[in-house]
Amino acid sequence: MPLARVAAALVLACVATPSSTAEPTALAAREARAAVFPLKVDPSGRILVDQQGAPFLVHGDTPWSLTHNLTFEEAVRYLEDRRARGFNTLLVSAPDAYDPDGKASYPPDRYGHQAFADGDWTRPVEAYWAHVDRVLRKTADMGFLVLFSPAYLGCCDDGYEAEIVRNGEAKALAYGRWIGGRYAGLANLVWVHGGDRNPFVAEKEVRALARGIREGGARQMFTGHWASGTSGLDHLADVLDLNTSYTYGPVAWRVLHDRARHPRTPTILVETHYENDFGKKTAEDVRAYPYRALLSGAAGHLFGNRPLWFCGRGWEAALGLPGSRYMEIARRFFDSLEWWELEPDIAHQFVVDGRGDPGGNDGAQVAVARGGDTLVAYLPSRLTLKVRLPRLSGEALRGFWFDPRTGAATPIGTFPRDGVRPFQPPADGDWLLVLADASRARPALGPPGR
Repeated sequence: MPLARVAAALVLACVATPSSTAEPTALAAREARAAVFPLKVDPSGRILVDQQGAPFLVHGDTPWSLTHNLTFEEAVRYLEDRRARGFNTLLVSAPDAYDPDGKASYPPDRYGHQAFADGDWTRPVEAYWAHVDRVLRKTADMGFLVLFSPAYLGCCDDGYEAEIVRNGEAKALAYGRWIGGRYAGLANLVWVHGGDRNPFVAEKEVRALARGIREGGARQMFTGHWASGTSGLDHLADVLDLNTSYTYGPVAWRVLHDRARHPRTPTILVETHYENDFGKKTAEDVRAYPYRALLSGAAGHLFGNRPLWFCGRGWEAALGLPGSRYMEIARRFFDSLEWWELEPDIAHQFVVDGRGDPGGNDGAQVAVARGGDTLVAYLPSRLTLKVRLPRLSGEALRGFWFDPRTGAATPIGTFPRDGVRPFQPPADGDWLLVLADASRARPALGPPGR
């Protein structure tokens, strides 16, 4: 994929102070052109592209209960906020088991409807699904990719595994045909099988559902979301088009492992710790995940927050919590680079010392553009990286430090491409180092304009 595809005429203008309010020029330019769905796998097997071949960075939020716990008007407010913050992907389940308090009580939706009459999956309740229709159409109109789970199995007796098994294989097939036909025309969908559980008990039914979706006429891609610590391709690999990475451990290790699978297919960090939820992770913890994932070779990542994931009480106030603001900054950072050209520096050819364990949470994550003109490193603390500069391209290099808390960039300057040079962040905390061929055009970076 040629590097010239991006706005190459823009000049790198790293801001001199964290108070800069430089406009996110590259992001604004790309947002002006919506993705042309359906997405497809790039010939490289590493990323997703739209129908015109433009790279699509999966930068998602996880409102599992979007069509269940919100009215249509509330859902639109949610969508408008997420689009304004740079999110372009949503993970949604219907039917959905969660109530506004985050309990799996299998309540009716906000309009008082259950998904199926008497729990029979061949008797869908039209009023329930008409609301799902309306919300999904709105996501399409607003340019979102939707990872859509039509039968969330559940991790802890909070899903539909028992119910789909009770309905049986024939009804799962019929339901698949029905829902596949209903949403065959929504080009912005990717179907998600599973949901926090490996399909050991319900494999026959899940396979029947997948087959039914295809028989119903749906041609969108399939992926999987199984138990924590798995790759999507661990189960039903013969029917999936995309891989996923799911972990509550080190993100980089999981993504690097899943990315190495054969045959080559993009992997998305589909879940790790959510802000203020299981594991008591805060925004300061989750801030690292998009950088860890993409610099390890993922095609994108999903963010999560409680109560946003179940669209429960307090959801509107949670929209602007620090985790969401950090994700907005991460989106702008990657939109300033040809992120799809980045390859993880697995063999330590560029950073020769100081990075620590690249798969662990205390090590630096390093990736380099395939042409060698850009190096990006995420440092979780004030490490000193020693970089072998001659491995990069260009007569001279230009560098800057990027602050993932504020979105501000601090220039390092321009220097010869000679020898091994140490780089240490300007202050404590996590930072991103960017080194680039000084002759290459790069967009400006600064804090978001919100």
